[in-house]
Amino acid sequence: MLVLDVGVTAEQALDACRRRGLVVQSKRRLAGRPGSSHWHLRIPGRPGTLELNEWQGKVWVKVHPMRDGGWARDFAHELSAFG
Repeated sequence: MLVLDVGVTAEQALDACRRRGLVVQSKRRLAGRPGSSHWHLRIPGRPGTLELNEWQGKVWVKVHPMRDGGWARDFAHELSAFG
């Protein structure tokens, strides 16, 4: 699994995702982490899921090996370099 820190706020990361055509598929909290946010983002009509997480001022992305879809891993690296 790919896990990368993102040097921007969650809102800035979400804005970057929207500009690339990603949409929020779901938003919830991370289990056992009060006040956290966890988003699943996808490109409509394409396979793949990018996970965006925020907790205690830290923002990071995750890509599961079977959920890359040919784009998520590369975009996660772009987001991590964004800040």
